[in-house]
Amino acid sequence: MLAVAGVALLAFVITLAVLASAAAGQSRRAAAQALQESARAMKKPLLTTEDLALGAEDFILPPVDRPEAGMEYAPFRPRLTRWSSEEAAKYWVAPRDIAAEIVASINDQNMQRLFQDVP
Repeated sequence: MLAVAGVALLAFVITLAVLASAAAGQSRRAAAQALQESARAMKKPLLTTEDLALGAEDFILPPVDRPEAGMEYAPFRPRLTRWSSEEAAKYWVAPRDIAAEIVASINDQNMQRLFQDVP
């Protein structure tokens, strides 16, 4: 009977030691995490939300025809109100050609991906 009580007492002491070490480890982890969070809170962020915020005034372009607007844009050539057909032909690209070029490049990429593993 004394042996059983001794084994029970030994088991109880071992259980207490395991629980105490687990609790100590958990408290150390909590203290380390609190220290890290306080260090983060003390560090000033590089950009604040006020620095990144955009208002409606950021999207309004100043008028081009008023010099008092303070715009520093200097056009390369004078503005034309009407283009001749020769001038327009230099820069005109048909939307159908642009779409065909995009579809062709997508198809080329898909074909390369499809056949990349074929020997």
